[in-house]
Parts: sequence; C-alpha cells; structure tokens
Amino acid sequence: MPQHDMRLQFSLELPRDAALVRDARRTLDGALAGAGVTQECRDDIRLALTEACGNVVSHASLASDYHIEVSVDGGECVIEVTDDGGGFDLARVPAVELVEPAAEPQGLKESGRGLHVLAAVVERLDVVSVQDTGTLVRFSKHLEWDPSGRE
Repeated sequence: MPQHDMRLQFSLELPRDAALVRDARRTLDGALAGAGVTQECRDDIRLALTEACGNVVSHASLASDYHIEVSVDGGECVIEVTDDGGGFDLARVPAVELVEPAAEPQGLKESGRGLHVLAAVVERLDVVSVQDTGTLVRFSKHLEWDPSGRE
C-alpha cells in the first residue's frame, strides 16, 4: 500500500497529568515512525502535541482529564486536543498567526508562547474555547515520507 493512502485513527483519554504527555507523544511518534514519516516531520508533530497538551495541563484547572484524537488520512495528520476545563477568553490571548518556525513571537513572555510555537510548526491551527465550558485545539500537518522506506 502506498504511504499516501495510509489511514490511521486513534484516541487517548488522559488524566490532566504532565507526566503522561510524554506517553502520548511516544504513542503518536511510534505510529508515525512505523508508517515511514520523516524524523523532522515527526519532531514538529511531537512539539505541537506537547504544546497543546501542556496548555491543558497548565491552564485547564477545572478539567480532571482531556482527550486526544489523532487522524491520519492520506498525507495529512489532524490532531484534536479537547478538555472540559472551563475555557478561556480568546480576546485576552495575543493573536496567533501561522509564522515561519524561525520567527520569534513578539512581546511574549516565556510562559505565553505555547500556541505560537504550535502555530509555527503546523500548517493549520484552530482554537475554539467556550468560557465556562472547555477548549478544543485542532491542528494539522502535511506528512513527509522517508524515501528510504519505513523506519
């Protein structure tokens, strides 16, 4: 089966625990490595997942757990991270734009870069937050295949 025809779907339900973010990264990375996705592409996806999960762990204080949904269809990986942690006011967050990875977000403190870092390594980022309800972070990345075959 050609790699671009690959389909993969799985979900993880995790307690809001920073130590488990590593396990989620390893699970996703193992699946993508086995399918033949390049190391560089997997690094970007791992970083994006880390930032999305890190936001839940750090900021969704009302949530006891959160959900990760991964879908790979053809050459695109779409990941959704959702929580029921009360949401936040998007107007209070500096605008997030898709930028070149080398670009430095302006005027942000070290702790306020999560969504900006995520946006820098993916092709699409959507954040839907409903105050007093929860937040959905959805991002997608075009997959790059290792020409030498599966790892």
